[in-house]
Amino acid sequence: MKGMCRITHVVYTWLVVGLGAWVLARLFSFLDLDYGGYLLVFIVLGVAAEWLAVNLPQGQLSGGFVLVLAVFLIFGAPAAAWTGALATLISQGLVPRGNPLRTVFFNAAQHVLAVMAGNYFFLRVAGAAGTRLTLELVLGLVAFSAAYFLVNHLLVSLYVAPKRSCYPLLSWWDALRWDGLTCLFGIPVGLLMTFLYRDPGLPGIILLFLPVLVVQLVLRLYVHIELANRELLALYHVARGLSQRLDVKEIMDLVLKETRRVVSYHSGVIYLWSDEKGCFVAQAASGPFREKLLGSEAYGGDGLIGWVMQSGEPEIIYDVREDPRVRQEPGLFQVLRSLLIIPLSAGTKIVGVLVIGSKRPFAFNENHLQTISIICGQAAVAIANTILLRRLEESANTDGLTGIYNHRYFTYRAGVEYRRTRDAGLPLALIMLDVDNFKLINDRFGHPAGDAVLVELARLLRDAVGEVGVVCRYGGEEFAIILPGFDAARAGALAEELRRLVREHQFPVKGMPRQVRISLGVAACPRNAVDVTTLVQRADQALYGAKKAGKDRVVLYGQLTELPR
Repeated sequence: MKGMCRITHVVYTWLVVGLGAWVLARLFSFLDLDYGGYLLVFIVLGVAAEWLAVNLPQGQLSGGFVLVLAVFLIFGAPAAAWTGALATLISQGLVPRGNPLRTVFFNAAQHVLAVMAGNYFFLRVAGAAGTRLTLELVLGLVAFSAAYFLVNHLLVSLYVAPKRSCYPLLSWWDALRWDGLTCLFGIPVGLLMTFLYRDPGLPGIILLFLPVLVVQLVLRLYVHIELANRELLALYHVARGLSQRLDVKEIMDLVLKETRRVVSYHSGVIYLWSDEKGCFVAQAASGPFREKLLGSEAYGGDGLIGWVMQSGEPEIIYDVREDPRVRQEPGLFQVLRSLLIIPLSAGTKIVGVLVIGSKRPFAFNENHLQTISIICGQAAVAIANTILLRRLEESANTDGLTGIYNHRYFTYRAGVEYRRTRDAGLPLALIMLDVDNFKLINDRFGHPAGDAVLVELARLLRDAVGEVGVVCRYGGEEFAIILPGFDAARAGALAEELRRLVREHQFPVKGMPRQVRISLGVAACPRNAVDVTTLVQRADQALYGAKKAGKDRVVLYGQLTELPR
């Protein structure tokens, strides 16, 4: 499909070029070469206007339309087509401005076709109105300008259509609006040039055209300021988003999203440092390769991405096929043509790296690099702060001995889960358990042995419960397990599994028997309690009942009345 679109685009380009060249050849016999010197002056002025043009992804803004209109009124459509085409070829071809040759030919050809379309509608509206200021002439000028404007934008729109989405900061409406204002400004100036041609002649035209060039420079400055404002707006959106309390994943998604405000890209990925794996791991991605990129690893010093991670210096790859540093590298370098690799630096620390790529060569420039580097700098500080805050919170909520949640977090989480399950109409169960005869273990084998038992028991419980519940150390040798969505019967079944698991487990504690026994009590909302405080009391009463009944067993709060006295 993409290959067919590319072929269609090439055919369209050279069809327009060929048609424009054919029209120019047919018009040559209608040129009055006695006025060649005058036309040469208009060509020189046209070249000056093209050199000062405001380049946009959707075309360019130029004061050349003023000259086109003046030449059209003074010398006719053939002269307007030829002078405009030659000015374009000289300004963009003989003195290149970064456009490929086919673009230069296309710009000249579409100008010729636009002039002839304008001439057709001028003749239909004004006929042979001459250069006297009459209503017919004014209407004819409006018709000429409208036809020239529409045909010009239609042809250019089709030419740049494959790349239109690559410039998110500028919309097609922006180009239409600015170029429309240029045409409206050009009608009275072009008409005034026509009158000045009679007296004082070319000097008057040149003097009148100088303010047009000044206005063009002002427009150029305005467009640059407008683009800068839009880049600042993208930075504002990032700053505003980062001012909220976001987790790391949300920050990375925000960066990938806001980067598209600055430049369109095919695929993007953010690598963050992982202490666990000792390398950078892809934790956020965007584009068609998202699933393949997530979880991939990158190492400092390994390839160009690794070099950026190590050095902290951003890099632009303008064309992978022409850059010897990455030509043989695997991954994105084999499927994309241009890339931006920007480190996420928080002070002197590299917390990650952003990689975005496009299938087009030369898709990124230094301006993109600068703006996106600012975004990455803001994001890096936010990510570093979020990670630090998360570690502080984990430290405050984690039991120092066992590594599971502590009593403080249990109180907080139990309240959260109670409100959530109550609002959703779901049950909430709680298991309270402790180690049987734990004081005897401490007394006979020492407190280090007792601590080792608690650490191993916490690991067993955490692994066995998994994601279905929250395991906390309630205090001493007592543990609590919050089970959202569990009723008493289901929680009792899980408690029995845990009791058997602990009974059969060989605890690796030197100098003491390898087996440990636990007793468990179970209660649930709303059957046994209507608030968290009551739920904890009922589960604790059930645990006390299990102890009195002989230990090494599970007791539900509803079974207390059935226990032997």
